[in-house]
Amino acid sequence: MITNQAATTYRPTLLAIAYRMTGELMASEDIVQDVLLRFMNNTPENIQDRKAYLAKSVMNASLTYLDRVKREREVYKGIWLPEPVMAESHRAMDARLDISYGFMLLLEKLSPMERAIFVLKESFEFSYPELAKLFETTEANGRQLYHRAKEKMAGTNRRYVSDSQRKQELLRAFVDASETGDVESLIQQLKTDVALYTDGGGKVAAAIKPLFGLATVEQFLRGLASKFGHLFISKWSVVNGEPALLLIQKEDNRLDTIMILESDETGIERIFAIRNPDKLKHL
Repeated sequence: MITNQAATTYRPTLLAIAYRMTGELMASEDIVQDVLLRFMNNTPENIQDRKAYLAKSVMNASLTYLDRVKREREVYKGIWLPEPVMAESHRAMDARLDISYGFMLLLEKLSPMERAIFVLKESFEFSYPELAKLFETTEANGRQLYHRAKEKMAGTNRRYVSDSQRKQELLRAFVDASETGDVESLIQQLKTDVALYTDGGGKVAAAIKPLFGLATVEQFLRGLASKFGHLFISKWSVVNGEPALLLIQKEDNRLDTIMILESDETGIERIFAIRNPDKLKHL
């Protein structure tokens, strides 16, 4: 039987796997909890590698979940972004597994099967015979799916800003812009090929398509600051391991928007704004 202590040991890795697969924190927590409870109460005797076995179980449960919500995501209004993970939940996950927004969006390019094989191969070095047995396919097909996923994931080795002082500068520019309506310091941090993605889920105002280019994103941010800046209190945080700005409504102290900043050494290159209330309620 898997003890409570062992379950606590496995949970961070299993939670990171489920989140990488589903992009939903609450669903991932439910998946991992169900898997661990089943195995704590009824652990097969012939399991040699419990961690690998649990990883397979979480992976299968995640694939089942993705199949169940497939139609819902296909008709999703606007841009679908993963649920944000705040620092507290991030610390509950395996720190070795990347869950940054840039990485998560690259994973969204993969089919569920490609994603499953990529995650298990990259994170746990599953062999092709093991993958073939797990997913009831041939080794050749597993190898093809993995290499196809690797091609789609090209770009995951890009280096982003890790210097804390630089992050503080970026966040300060965002806070100043939201509090004063003066976006000049923020505009200066944007790269010419900057992109902005907003997820409202059809429930609150949001751009239906991504905004590309400095001029377009600058116009959007200026309009946002001048029209709505006085309605919010701004706080900075770390979300999915990236610097982020939290916009909180003054009227009812409700979290309205999370804006995640993805940057390299030369400036901000992507902004992700999560506004869908369903993706913020767990916060």
